[in-house]
Amino acid sequence: MNIAPVIFVDRDTGDEAAFLVRVMEDHVGLALSLKRNGDIEVILDAKELDQIIDALQLARSAVRQSLKS
Repeated sequence: MNIAPVIFVDRDTGDEAAFLVRVMEDHVGLALSLKRNGDIEVILDAKELDQIIDALQLARSAVRQSLKS
């Protein structure tokens, strides 16, 4: 199963980027594609995916806190 990509502009380079997620039974593929700089995909199990989600939630909280300041 493929989940709809998230398209955005990289804040560092200005390059168009896409974040893609695909589910393969008991694994998840996460891919980051930069229009001018190539692609990378990693395959994670459920435990690793939980760690990524936890890290992203912490980062989101830090960014939101920074915006309040």
